[in-house]
Amino acid sequence: FLKDEAARLKKLHRGGGLGREVCRARAAVIDALIRYLLNTAIGLVPLGKFKSSPAITVVAIGGYGRAELNSHSDIDILFLCDDRLLAKPKPEEFLQSITDTVLYTLWDVGLKIGYSVRRVRDCVEEANKDMQSKTALIESRRVAGDASLFKKMEQAVHAKCVKPHVADYIVARLEDQAGRRAKHGNAVTMQEPNIKNGCGGLRDYQNLRWMMHFTLGYSSVEDLEKQKVVSKAEAERLEAAYSFLLRSRTELHYQVDRAVDALSKAVQPKVAWQLGYTNHSPAKRLEAFMGDYY
Repeated sequence: FLKDEAARLKKLHRGGGLGREVCRARAAVIDALIRYLLNTAIGLVPLGKFKSSPAITVVAIGGYGRAELNSHSDIDILFLCDDRLLAKPKPEEFLQSITDTVLYTLWDVGLKIGYSVRRVRDCVEEANKDMQSKTALIESRRVAGDASLFKKMEQAVHAKCVKPHVADYIVARLEDQAGRRAKHGNAVTMQEPNIKNGCGGLRDYQNLRWMMHFTLGYSSVEDLEKQKVVSKAEAERLEAAYSFLLRSRTELHYQVDRAVDALSKAVQPKVAWQLGYTNHSPAKRLEAFMGDYY
């Protein structure tokens, strides 16, 4: 299944698929796999002392939560579970069996999976200890399992981790942005730009969305457009630029066959060629690509 879908995704990308389109398609493939595995695991595991299956939900977080998976992006998931399943120092056998079935299968097929297992109260506690955890949870997405448990987590995070901490979060996000730019270059004209963390890269757009979520309650650039904060033309340019960066990153992953974010000079001509800059000499082709990138 994964090999077939990977081939289809590469064909979609190389055929001119938009950056967001291809990334969302890969997320949808992983969603389908995880739903199947969770349902299978729940069907196989003995209930033990429980009369009915306790609530458990697989939640996508990080880039996977945004449904933005490039071809070699890590996949981060949260097993959100009923309080009873983590009431003791050791997880209940019911929970352990389900997580083992899902995770070992995903690892065995070669996927890079990061995971955590938490109750709603644990999510709130972790989010208030760490800005990155908080950010991951505010853009989380239910993939499979109990919908009401996921809704409970969303409401708890908003009430206890977002509303009381707006000012602190904005300060932390601006500090993170300054740190990234100091490390990866505080200019949009780097010879070897970092597509994810560099100035004007994917993280800067995501930073905008996260701060917008905390201060205004909006979740997308379309919301800004509806509220007349930005014009339709500005919103379209911003979305097109972000999609272009995602498309560039996907091609970069294909070229080096691993997760990487720095667009090195050695690979730039190959990326430019595959993204359709084919009607010029190599020098002009690269100039056109980098002009669009910047």
